[in-house]
Amino acid sequence: MKQLLQKIDARLLPKGLDERYAPYIWLVYLPLFFIPVAVLNENKMDLVWIMAATVAFLGLYFHAFWVKGQSVIYHIVAIILIATLSAFISASATSLFIYGSAFCSRLKPLKYALSVLVAILVWIVLISWIFKFQFYFYVPALVFSLIVGLVNIYQYALHENKQALILSRKETQRLAQVAERERIARDLHDLIGHTFSVITLKADLAGRLLDKDIEKARGEIKQLEDISRNALSQVREVVSGYRTSDLLSELANAKNVFASLNINFDYEFENIDEQQIELEVAANKELAIVLRELVTNIIKHAKADSVTAKLRKQGGKIILSMQDNGVGIDSTQIHGNGLKGIAERIQHLNGSVTIQSGAGVAGTLTLVSLPVVDKDELR
Repeated sequence: MKQLLQKIDARLLPKGLDERYAPYIWLVYLPLFFIPVAVLNENKMDLVWIMAATVAFLGLYFHAFWVKGQSVIYHIVAIILIATLSAFISASATSLFIYGSAFCSRLKPLKYALSVLVAILVWIVLISWIFKFQFYFYVPALVFSLIVGLVNIYQYALHENKQALILSRKETQRLAQVAERERIARDLHDLIGHTFSVITLKADLAGRLLDKDIEKARGEIKQLEDISRNALSQVREVVSGYRTSDLLSELANAKNVFASLNINFDYEFENIDEQQIELEVAANKELAIVLRELVTNIIKHAKADSVTAKLRKQGGKIILSMQDNGVGIDSTQIHGNGLKGIAERIQHLNGSVTIQSGAGVAGTLTLVSLPVVDKDELR
């Protein structure tokens, strides 16, 4: 039974909702829409319409949680339309107007959300005046739509600001970590200089002993070889390790770079969290290099003022998508050295790169796909 409920939940609502069960709790007010008609209205056709309206509303309600951006407006309009038609049957249609007002909080920017809420209130007044609906319909519809709409918009704005603050803190921490790694790498490189000084002294001593004591000279040369190998190992493993970036740090760095150029940059994760990115993304550092190259190309050629990036896990693959709203590129630029180098790097890791521009795509969309690394290979 539990597994069945989980499957139903997965179909109704997307993963990653902050308040997972809140959408179900909010439906507690829906019976106020159809129960009065079922109990008080003897017209069977009215009951059929109300039940059909309820089913249609539920479809729109749950689907609205899957869409993002301005697409929510279509769901709001459809819910208000169902509510308007239902108002000719029962004053309980007030409930649907309230739900439509509540969804205004998902619209951006804030002014747009408030404008749609005002439009709903004006619509309620207009239809009540034209069709002479009773006060027990339009008064609750106006009051509760206004209250619920404003409260939801306010709470959603607070949530967005909180998420932005958390993201900003994480970005600051990552940039600080990158700066610290660079500092440590420089310090270690300076320390390696001491080893090179010893190598120089040993080499000089061995050269002077060659004509005097061949055995001691051989011993010095053997020590010289050991010191050299050890120094080489330190340079490769320690210094290179500190200076290597990763995808999360590169995303934070990209936002910092774009911000300095007045370019809006947003990124998000879908079906994957930060820990999975660090553990499961094949060649995490390679993706960081690719992201850095894409950022450079956008800055140099795109003439964009907005860039979005998304990292999602889908079908055993990690997909990095990056889109700008710039001038786009032609076929000759797609096969340019920079993008060609990205494609070769990803293909070497059994991945793929797709670049789309024009033909309905605003600016340039780059899709980089890599297989999820087997966790056993990490051990």
